[in-house]
Amino acid sequence: MGIIEVKNLTFSYEKNKKIIDNLNLSIEKGSYVVILGHNGSGKSTLAKLIVGLLEAQKGEIYIEGTKLSIDSIDDLRQRIGIVFQNPDSQFVGITVKDDIAFGLENRNVPYEQMKEKVLEVAKLVGMENHLEKNPEELSGGEKQRVALAGVLVYDPEIVILDEATSMLDPKGVFEVNQAIQQFKHKKTIIAITHNLEEALYADRVIVLNQGKVVLDDIPKRAFKEEEILKAANLDILESMKLIDLVKEDQDLSNKKEIEEILWELTFKM
Repeated sequence: MGIIEVKNLTFSYEKNKKIIDNLNLSIEKGSYVVILGHNGSGKSTLAKLIVGLLEAQKGEIYIEGTKLSIDSIDDLRQRIGIVFQNPDSQFVGITVKDDIAFGLENRNVPYEQMKEKVLEVAKLVGMENHLEKNPEELSGGEKQRVALAGVLVYDPEIVILDEATSMLDPKGVFEVNQAIQQFKHKKTIIAITHNLEEALYADRVIVLNQGKVVLDDIPKRAFKEEEILKAANLDILESMKLIDLVKEDQDLSNKKEIEEILWELTFKM
């Protein structure tokens, strides 16, 4: 059994319009899973269902074997940390240090222990030299790394990133993805996104379309299912477009070799 089990899950915001449609899913402990989908595919709704922010009309969710319910929700939420799209909406502290420490203060963690933990997670996401700054002084990528540290400081078993890089420039996206690599396989990570580039770093890619899983594989195989990705209204990578051009060129004699080189380069980005 995976750390997260989703069984026959169905959810609708409006009657007769299913956002999640009889979905089944198992996520292994310690894995890094990217759930891809365009707007309206159900990916962010699924994240909210997993953390109990929404209640499904049908089906069950299990976290480490415990069924998500009214009775278990408070305990299960302690095991899950979630980083949302807009980092500005998550800040509560005057300084980066205060913001990361906020949750620990509410739990009455002793000061020295709290100080040590804040420094530990700040180093993990590369923000140890910014602890005395006001969050407003930070770039978008730096803000999301602080938001990530604010989640990691609780030491959750599962970290969910719900479109956490969608408002960032390419530099910010790179910074957040580099930070994720520092605790990859130490936590179970679920990244919700529409950006294929983020899936390059994952162990597994799940594509949602109209509330259903239409693709579930490792990135190297998933990215070759170009028709499925396009049908799900996802933008393919520039390197994949280049591979398509190679395939279409009638004058190239060594197409296969060039394609293989381009695929290898794609996953070394």
